[in-house]
Amino acid sequence: MCAVGIKKLYYADPSKVTADLTGALLAALLKDAATKEVKNIHQDTWTIEESESSQDGYRNQLTGSIYRMGTKTMGDVTFNWTIGQYDYATKAEFLGGVATGKSWKRPRGIVEIHKTLIALTEDNQYCVLPYANIAGREANTDGAVGIGIVGTAMEPENDAVSSEYWFDSSEVVTA
Repeated sequence: MCAVGIKKLYYADPSKVTADLTGALLAALLKDAATKEVKNIHQDTWTIEESESSQDGYRNQLTGSIYRMGTKTMGDVTFNWTIGQYDYATKAEFLGGVATGKSWKRPRGIVEIHKTLIALTEDNQYCVLPYANIAGREANTDGAVGIGIVGTAMEPENDAVSSEYWFDSSEVVTA
């Protein structure tokens, strides 16, 4: 497994992930009519990133050497991309607000948006963030206004669900 590039990207309502995710459950989620595919990712904007974890070391004042470690803080796992071509409904999905077929209105105040994010890589690996916070913004990308998105994995509300899953596509079949 190398997890090369991006072939497809989907998003869904996080309430649809009701149990520990399996290949069969992911296949069902992908077939769900409410699951949507992102149809345009602007070139060279797609990444999966995990920031470095951090941990404080406590030093012995007499020797200057670390003698114990503090609590470790894990790094954030994110999906990052820019949608280069979109409709108003897609804009509302990622920025909030109200969309019609011919208009979009930005919401007043801060909007909390959460999605299940599902990426299929070019070498047929699925990476899933069942509960991701969405930070969207309008972004000037190569002379056009795209929707820049950072989806950050969060701890799901359901204790049976993990924050990140990986599956070979051969495992993503209905039972």
